[in-house]
Amino acid sequence: MHSTSNTPQKIGRYDVAGLLATGGMAELFLASQSGPSGFERPVVIKRILPHLAREQSFRDMFLDEARLVVNIRHPNVVQVHELGDDRGEIFLVMEYLEGESLSMVSKRLSQVGEKLPPRAVAQILAEACAGLHAAHELTNAGRSLGLVHRDVSPHNLFILYSGQAKVIDFGIAKSGDRTSKTQTGTVKGKFAYMAPEQVKAEDVDRRADIFALGVILHELLTGKPLFARANDLLVMQAVCLEPVPPPSALCAEVDPELERIAMKALSRSREERYPSAQAMRRELVTALQRLSAESESPELPDEELASVMRAHFADRVARKADMLARVREGRTLTRIVGGETDVVLSAEASSQASGTGSPGQVLSLRPVAPSRKLPLALSAAAVMSIGIAVGIYASREEAPGPLGAQPSAPAESAPAPPATAPGSPQPAKSVQLVVPSSSVASPTSSVSTASPPTTVLARPLPRPAVTPPTPVSKPTSGFGRFD
Repeated sequence: MHSTSNTPQKIGRYDVAGLLATGGMAELFLASQSGPSGFERPVVIKRILPHLAREQSFRDMFLDEARLVVNIRHPNVVQVHELGDDRGEIFLVMEYLEGESLSMVSKRLSQVGEKLPPRAVAQILAEACAGLHAAHELTNAGRSLGLVHRDVSPHNLFILYSGQAKVIDFGIAKSGDRTSKTQTGTVKGKFAYMAPEQVKAEDVDRRADIFALGVILHELLTGKPLFARANDLLVMQAVCLEPVPPPSALCAEVDPELERIAMKALSRSREERYPSAQAMRRELVTALQRLSAESESPELPDEELASVMRAHFADRVARKADMLARVREGRTLTRIVGGETDVVLSAEASSQASGTGSPGQVLSLRPVAPSRKLPLALSAAAVMSIGIAVGIYASREEAPGPLGAQPSAPAESAPAPPATAPGSPQPAKSVQLVVPSSSVASPTSSVSTASPPTTVLARPLPRPAVTPPTPVSKPTSGFGRFD
């Protein structure tokens, strides 16, 4: 087998074939497990990145994920075979999944102007509900763990070439049994699939995952993203405030029952959503039975989905079959077929091969963006920015004296903070957002600690004569008042 200079040949008792992908916290390897009488099977090994392995907080997060998923035994959840320790480096051994992420499936169909058939949509969502319900019902010594996935999205629903759907990536799942705790006011997940209460950094329960399933169902019915906006702040505003259009308003041919299910799951009030994934699954199965009775196709719903997968991914099915045959036979690999892009293993390849797509055959491969602070209340943030700008402008108009005597800097030297930092990720990417636990100050409250730092224009000026500063009269009303 071929490996790059930074890829280990063995992890524990497993022979490593190559690197599948690298994320913000862990790296994934394709490996093989050998046994008596020629037993051989491909597995995926998830190992915490070496430079993070010494950080106790990351080790706790990794072990928490392992403890959660190893106890979820359900055909619609990716299976974990083993939690191992290789000379102090902990790793997870998972089943290798032959298929594609739902994100990749939607992308390929969109490229040819197609959507998944209604029966396939209902089949995927029903199986996702079944897998999530098994996770939500997880207990320890008879006590419910209150597990919430918190990152349900098309990237974390995996569709096998056989037509089966599986939930993957419990890396940021919330449960009462975790050693690592999410800091108060911290938001984790993908903004465009978060429930409103999750965006607001409120406590979440299983109904947050129901909302995410509603977003996915809506997007599969219309073939269009529901909450995609220009930046993260606008995405959060759309999730919390903007009206949700019914799928039929965006696409002419939408099954009315599936539309009703989607809109119920998308209720902003969690009390109006389905109380459990199992309750949502019942209605999806009922709709699926009706669609099957009306269909002229002799195929079952999972067979129809499998036909779609084979038709649109024939190239990748063949490449993966060849790769797995080489792994079983111990032959050299020249190409690793990863999530959405392949990794070429050759002398010309970089010393660190890495995948760039969805985790496919994985649990968690989420690029971790640096934490950044944004207002908790979106509308208050907009008012705050306007108030600061108007206040600075008013001060500048009333006290235009010399630079050294101005009580506040010119407007251009202290711009209002932008809605998002340059280079911030797109809505579909997972990030961590730290939201202040206290409420945003109103325009009439003190802003001595909230205003951006004042800077002075760097230009040579003669030292002004020392004169008493001109008193500045403060506005008595409007956005310019800060007292």
